[in-house]
Amino acid sequence: MKLSSEYDVAIIGGGPAGCATALALKQQGISKILVVESGRYETVRIGESIPPDTRLLLDELGILEDFLQENHETCFGSCSSWGSDTLGYNDFLCNPYGNGWHLDRRRFNAFLAQKAMERGVELLCGTKVRNCDRTHPESFQLQLMGEDKQTRAVTASFLVDATGTRGSFARSLGARKLFLDRLICAIAFFDLPPDSHFSKLTLLEAVEYGWWYVAKLPNNRLATVVASEPSIIKDTGLHRMENWLAYLKETKHISKELADCSAIDSLSVSSTPQAKVPKIMVCTAPSFRLDQSTGNGWLAVGDAASAFDPISSQGIYKALWDSLKAGKAIASYLHGDSGGLEEYESLIASRFDNYLTQRNYFYQMEQRWPASPFWQRRQERTGLEKANLLAYASI
Repeated sequence: MKLSSEYDVAIIGGGPAGCATALALKQQGISKILVVESGRYETVRIGESIPPDTRLLLDELGILEDFLQENHETCFGSCSSWGSDTLGYNDFLCNPYGNGWHLDRRRFNAFLAQKAMERGVELLCGTKVRNCDRTHPESFQLQLMGEDKQTRAVTASFLVDATGTRGSFARSLGARKLFLDRLICAIAFFDLPPDSHFSKLTLLEAVEYGWWYVAKLPNNRLATVVASEPSIIKDTGLHRMENWLAYLKETKHISKELADCSAIDSLSVSSTPQAKVPKIMVCTAPSFRLDQSTGNGWLAVGDAASAFDPISSQGIYKALWDSLKAGKAIASYLHGDSGGLEEYESLIASRFDNYLTQRNYFYQMEQRWPASPFWQRRQERTGLEKANLLAYASI
């Protein structure tokens, strides 16, 4: 296939937000779309639960039936020890959209990329954007470098930042991150015994220093996460496997569920398990939004525009929702109407406000450790949350 040098839209980042935006743009009749992805969909990704109504977004993108054929792990709801030592249940039994799913994230990301290519989107994997400049007010020029170190210049009439929580290109265009929170997650993966009938419910357990989460993944495996503040993770040594396991044993509910499971090395999650010493994956989980998620000829989608506390399990849903709104806004812009960008900006800000309300309510429910720094800091952010958000340092 002959590669083009001019595009209607260039999307930086080939994760769920980037590839779904490409799919949404195709539905809007935009033909020349480039997605630039630095990886090759081989990296281990943390599994994520998606709610039943995600099927509406997948259907709107035209990929629901293909998604269902991927056979991700069924999720029937959640149970949690939050605000009480006993477990409470929130199942999807009466949900009109049926069950949710626990995703194999690496496979899900690759699936979206494949669907985009099938619809005519050009995808460059193993490629980085070395530089991005405005050639004139109507377009951008990107300097791309592949794994062979060869460079290539392309131009685009519109630029989409889908680089995740880095939001690197939106920031280079003047946007600032307004932080609410900066959690750290320490993750380990486990193999279930062959005859295991592990629950298809997500399990959540609050503890004095944060909270734990466990979910079943495809291939009879579990992802187990502890979330806390960076200083607490460091002081407790939760980023080291021996300490992580010690704290896990002290949990009331999750430790029982993992009693017969075997920890595996995170690098073997996407392949056949190898005889390696199990290690912890550590990743940042910030909660923020940009002070501006659009500008002249660009917008940010997914976690590049706003990132939610992982306890919300809204990352993938939010990425797909953003993509559908972004596709309409970009199409309007390319046809001479910038009002769609203003509407998109308003939608992103309004959704973040709704998230703040829900997050506040959820953290206020847990009152068992009033002297805990982790819980104190999250429960003091109530009525003045929005003002406090604007005061947070940006990076």
